[in-house]
Amino acid sequence: MSAQSPGAYGLSALLHGAVVALILFFSYAASNIAQDTPKILELVAGEGDNYAATAAPALGSAGGVKLQAPPVTRAEVPPAPKAETSPIQSAPPEAPPAPAKPAKAAKPVDLVADLKRVEARREKRLEAKYQKEREAELRKEAAAAKADAKVAHIDAEGIREGVLGGSTENKVGGAGGKALTREEGSELDAYFSLLKARIKENHTPPEGVSDSLEARLEFFVAADGSLSHVRIIRSSGNSEFDRSVTEACEQTRSIGPRPDGRSETVQMTFKIHEDESN
Repeated sequence: MSAQSPGAYGLSALLHGAVVALILFFSYAASNIAQDTPKILELVAGEGDNYAATAAPALGSAGGVKLQAPPVTRAEVPPAPKAETSPIQSAPPEAPPAPAKPAKAAKPVDLVADLKRVEARREKRLEAKYQKEREAELRKEAAAAKADAKVAHIDAEGIREGVLGGSTENKVGGAGGKALTREEGSELDAYFSLLKARIKENHTPPEGVSDSLEARLEFFVAADGSLSHVRIIRSSGNSEFDRSVTEACEQTRSIGPRPDGRSETVQMTFKIHEDESN
């Protein structure tokens, strides 16, 4: 069969088609694996899986009245009132000694000074007692004011799963974070931030392992948010730690459908203590 025969052209075309098909297949496979999760965003406070929230929900009840609890200030303890002192009377003059044998003169007793010392001690005891009673009364008033402030916040407009200082605009819930607000970003970034936080919540590191261990994790995230095909692609060097990481991922429930509606394999570096940038 010559090189110019129709069979040769057909074979060549078949080989070229197979090569193109392989290139397209591997390109699709490579594009279907995310080399890492999107940017990790800070999550807002409050219970729930509302990863799209940019402000934490306010603590309160739906349709509640907005109330502003007055700041609780500690009142100063006023000085104790001065105890009324009874007038100090001079001692009566001593009677002249009866005529008798001349005796040795006794040391004169300063009754005025003694009475002053007794009165000073009495005033000090009364002042200490008053101070103690006043402090106890102030503590009771502060506790009552604190309870009133809490009631005012709970009765305010918001939701039961909210937090103090949150926004009344958020009626859905938070994402279990620490921030009252977060920077703007894509919903997919926020989705993976919440997913990573849920995996870490389910993680129980083995006893005695180093805090610096880290493992590279790979898993499949379906469009409905379910996780599967969990495996370690770069070991931490500690088999127990690697196993604890995969178990944490396997125990993590879906946080809801992905916002982009895609299914893909993602990779994530897992550390016990995350850097602020991760």
